[in-house]
Amino acid sequence: MADITNPKDYVWEHRFSPKTLKDVILPTPYRNFFNKIVQSGASMNLILASSTPGTGKTTVAKALAHDLGCEFLLINASDENGVNTIRDKVVGFATSMSFDEKPKIIIFDEADRMSPDAQMTLRGYIDKFQDNCRFILTCNFIAKIIPALKEEGGRTMMFEFDMRKPEYTKELKEQIVKRMCGILKFEGIEYDTETVKALVEQHYPSIRSITTVLQKYSMMHGKIDSNILEYANIGDEFTKLILAKKWTESRKYIAEKGLSYTDVYSFMMNYVVPELKNKGDAIINIADYEFKSNLSSDPSIQMAACLIELFACV
Repeated sequence: MADITNPKDYVWEHRFSPKTLKDVILPTPYRNFFNKIVQSGASMNLILASSTPGTGKTTVAKALAHDLGCEFLLINASDENGVNTIRDKVVGFATSMSFDEKPKIIIFDEADRMSPDAQMTLRGYIDKFQDNCRFILTCNFIAKIIPALKEEGGRTMMFEFDMRKPEYTKELKEQIVKRMCGILKFEGIEYDTETVKALVEQHYPSIRSITTVLQKYSMMHGKIDSNILEYANIGDEFTKLILAKKWTESRKYIAEKGLSYTDVYSFMMNYVVPELKNKGDAIINIADYEFKSNLSSDPSIQMAACLIELFACV
């Protein structure tokens, strides 16, 4: 049982994170693929890629290690992305003895933030330790992974988490609604299933975003009702604030609504840009800052700068 006095366990995203593959929200073909890895008893070098954060890449990587019964090392490559990290952590872990002689697994989370030199070093270690170690890389921008590490380089099998494919959305949304209702029931929070369904529609495919909004709203109001949809929705008011060049109010709106920056950038592209005079520059600016936000330690700074750039396009 989770220790809710521990801040990490109190956050629903961590507290209810699946530990095994059977509990991970996945479309059937994805589940079949990963189950076959477990059934074979032998992991392989993988790249789990998705341009949308919060779709379960890291969760799957850890669940694979769990179900295979392998020792694993998780390295957050957004913080530990230098050559020294690769050398010190990887070599130390890969060369130590395994308790059961099973291959070990090293997970590089957000591997696209590693420098090209660090990736080249990793390439060498994948070859060097292939007899006793497997590597799983997760990333948001597959183009930032060097070719030698990708599928065409023969060192990994790339698996893209494209949860927006039409053939997957119905199945996945049903799984997400069931999971969210289960969490709310477990926490003893009053909710309406139709409202949860509507919230999933708003934030799909980011499970992380859905979970965060539900927890925040339930902490504020003690229940989940239809008002959460307005709380979490990006509406016409936000467009009006941008057109009026109200920088402080725009940032406050994002914070008070509990909006994810990924959703805000998408909204600006689809609904704000058509209202602007200089649409070309606006699109370029949104694309630039959306990319920078995924690399930034404080994405709110990138959002603040993006708003200023958009004001110049009004």
